[in-house]
Amino acid sequence: MTTYLYTRHSPKNRAYQEQLNALQVIDPDAQHFEDQLHGCVAPEEQEAFQKLLNIVKTGDTIILWWLTAFGRDFSQALNTITTLLDKGVTLKTVCEPLTFEPDSEQTQTLLALLSGYGKVQTQHRLFAAEQGRKAIKEQPNMWQEKFRGRPANKTKHQRIATLLLEGHTLKSVAEQCDVSLSTVKRVKTKLNEYDDEGSLRRRGEGEKS
Repeated sequence: MTTYLYTRHSPKNRAYQEQLNALQVIDPDAQHFEDQLHGCVAPEEQEAFQKLLNIVKTGDTIILWWLTAFGRDFSQALNTITTLLDKGVTLKTVCEPLTFEPDSEQTQTLLALLSGYGKVQTQHRLFAAEQGRKAIKEQPNMWQEKFRGRPANKTKHQRIATLLLEGHTLKSVAEQCDVSLSTVKRVKTKLNEYDDEGSLRRRGEGEKS
């Protein structure tokens, strides 16, 4: 049985080193896997986590500071935890001492809570998106004022806005619309006033150009 440490580093997290020190105190000999923060990119798509996922086996333990290491989206964190549990891996968090063990009744309770939070989070995001689309539809003059330029550009900006409001990440929107990440960020900035839930601001955190 082997113990591993997993972290996602963000320059905005000034307490990162302190958190890492706390993890290393628990098991100084544990191998550490660190990813750089990339917004809402799932851990399975992060380089370090992919390597970790390929080597962990039944009976191993992964220690992390908190579930946000797997993403701020509850559904995303739940999927990652379930994937590891299916491999027979135990998860331990340090910020609040929680343990997720395979075939554990307590773990099933924790997973149910995460699932509930995930559903609420999704409902809030969909509500924010619908409110944003409604505001744009009811104020066409404001839309035209915000997105001046050639008709082709305005149409593309509308598609970018729709995808952002539906919950797609900046990188995903840029790829789907065949535009630069900076273009997506400009549209996102103009949409922030419609985003009462703050989901657009959270969605872009940590994404790189």
